[in-house]
Amino acid sequence: MAPAERLLRDYVRGKRNVNGGLTDMEFLRLGVTRVIEGDESGRAFLQSLADRVDADLSVARSTWFDALHSKRRLGVLEEMAAQSYRHFEVELSGRDHLQEFPELRDYPVWAVDGHQIEHACHSPRNAKGEFVASGLIYGLCLHNGLVRPLARFKGDALQRHEWPVFKANWRKWHEGEPRPKMPIIVADPAYVDNQYWVLEKIRGQAIVITREKDNMKPTVYGHNPFDPNDPVNAGVEGDELVGYSDAALRRIRYRDPKTGELFTFITTAKVLRPGVVAVLYFLRWRIEKMYDVFKNKLKEQKAWAVGESATLIQSHLIALVHNLLTLFLARLEKSGIREEKVEKRIAERNAKQPPPPSQQMVQGFTILTCQFIRLLRHCLRYKTPWVDALPLFKARLANYI
Repeated sequence: MAPAERLLRDYVRGKRNVNGGLTDMEFLRLGVTRVIEGDESGRAFLQSLADRVDADLSVARSTWFDALHSKRRLGVLEEMAAQSYRHFEVELSGRDHLQEFPELRDYPVWAVDGHQIEHACHSPRNAKGEFVASGLIYGLCLHNGLVRPLARFKGDALQRHEWPVFKANWRKWHEGEPRPKMPIIVADPAYVDNQYWVLEKIRGQAIVITREKDNMKPTVYGHNPFDPNDPVNAGVEGDELVGYSDAALRRIRYRDPKTGELFTFITTAKVLRPGVVAVLYFLRWRIEKMYDVFKNKLKEQKAWAVGESATLIQSHLIALVHNLLTLFLARLEKSGIREEKVEKRIAERNAKQPPPPSQQMVQGFTILTCQFIRLLRHCLRYKTPWVDALPLFKARLANYI
């Protein structure tokens, strides 16, 4: 909790310390605990706090749920999200997963996608009498593995397509971004809007990388030269300038050397090697792995409460926990403790079927395993001293049980 508490104490201007009430620092600790504990409901979480011997984090039900609906506390968490991304990135600066691709050094690179979980207990039904899942858009930084929530696109009987919601909100991610160039947005075909992305590139706002839809039938205007002997371009069959009904874009035809499957990517990036465009799109699946951590390892499968403020507060706390776990693993590595069991499994798999050269150049992403999260939960719950926890983490990260 120390990195998050330091940010709240020293960098968040909207915080308050309410005499006799729930302070923002207490709310932060409760929220992080709620995510890590993985309780199936809010009442179960509050009971587990009250039933502890020390009970130093216990809180009344009405106090907790009122805090979840507070727009001011949401503003505090939004400010923390912006500050934490900048500060955590500095701490993770030596772990750039894309450092082997020098052309990406100054570009923010975000994988984006929507994520849905079950509606809250008291969520209203829509006009058809049906419940609507709670849906949030998140972004995963492919440089450092940090995640940020963006906006809600569905929930509480409201259902919208995520693309217009993303379009109206994505610039929030770029505020205070330390990398000087425009962001590269890596998204699935749901985000295809050729004219919009071409205009964003002309304005110097953003670059997009996505896949061509099956029903898109472009006209090929020309071919861009590329070096077929560059290992990064292994699998690239074509780099073309193509025209669609509403805009002209660059199209990369790539055949996966492992599977033989043909992929067709479209992008507004002009200077990236075609193999880099392909590898960035393949890295987009990392955000799906992150959602698996949210749902199946942190057990965040259901909205905590009704209302947009509560939904966004939950998403910010989940993202903060993910980023704190990423930071914690990086600190364990400085103590010589690594996810040896995962690294060994990946090495064995790659030895049987080596990935393309460009994918081999990607530095290892943080993998949050169940054993790691269970042990962390145990150590926090029982306040295990750091000196006693280190050998436990070393054992759990070395071998599967």
